[in-house]
Amino acid sequence: MATCKYRRCCLFFFGAGVGAAAGVLLAPKSGREIRRELFGGSPDLFAEPGAETSPPQAQSPADLKARIEETRTRLKAEVEAEQDK
Repeated sequence: MATCKYRRCCLFFFGAGVGAAAGVLLAPKSGREIRRELFGGSPDLFAEPGAETSPPQAQSPADLKARIEETRTRLKAEVEAEQDK
């Protein structure tokens, strides 16, 4: 009987293959749903090519400036709270 010179390596790849197959077969959600959760993208990010998607909402410069200022204030407060610890 021939022995494998790299037995550990063979066992690792066998186990990885079995684990990947089990993960695909037993996944509770579709791949598209899992990618959406992992990457936090919008539903349009992983839409099928040719599928109808809604255009992004245009925001006025004043709205964008207000959001930037709000984020800046929140981040500044978080940094100051972290430095006080």
